[in-house]
Amino acid sequence: HAMAGVSWRYLQLTIFWLVCEHVVAISKEAVAHVQCQVCEMAVQEARAYSKENKVEEEDGFVDLVDALCSIKDKAGRWVTTLDITREDSDEALTVTKQATIGECRMECLIVQRACTGALKGKEDMLASMLAKGAGVKDLKNKVCAKICKKKLPKLSHWVDEPFKARDEKEVETEELIQKMRAETGMGMKMYKREDLINLSPGDMETMAAREAFAQERQMARMENSDL
Repeated sequence: HAMAGVSWRYLQLTIFWLVCEHVVAISKEAVAHVQCQVCEMAVQEARAYSKENKVEEEDGFVDLVDALCSIKDKAGRWVTTLDITREDSDEALTVTKQATIGECRMECLIVQRACTGALKGKEDMLASMLAKGAGVKDLKNKVCAKICKKKLPKLSHWVDEPFKARDEKEVETEELIQKMRAETGMGMKMYKREDLINLSPGDMETMAAREAFAQERQMARMENSDL
């Protein structure tokens, strides 16, 4: 009976993972349909971000390009503002930018995959061109021209996903946490937005020291347990 229970449990888990894999499967055809548009938007966003955030050092441009397709980074947050639509079943997919940040679901993952694919192998070139002050037109020609010449594959099945905006306060809290991580190097726990806003630089230093001390203690415990 025990073995039968284990086998049934294993079967349940197998079915669960197969369902999950099916649900999160990203259409390669959909990625190909939007890759040119996403590439051109990506270089435009990179140029705008570097100006707005006064990125000047070479390392800063390298970091910017590394983060450009990552929704966890501020430089890649633009990915979540894009919406994919299709006018007709014979038409190509169209990417449009929305006024607000949206939830990252299937369309967002397609855009993210298109972004990383478009920039693959061109990261150093893009960072170098940004550092030299290249304009958006030159960036598009150098980074995206080859991708934009590719013939689009047939996309037989497409289900539109309505764009769903995220709560602005939630996004602000995430940005505060990211800022504190960058300034203190600490592994942030979840704090209330109000608490984070009211922290002074001294508070941040104290929290960082407390976090570092806790990590040292944990490392010491692990070393002692190995002895």
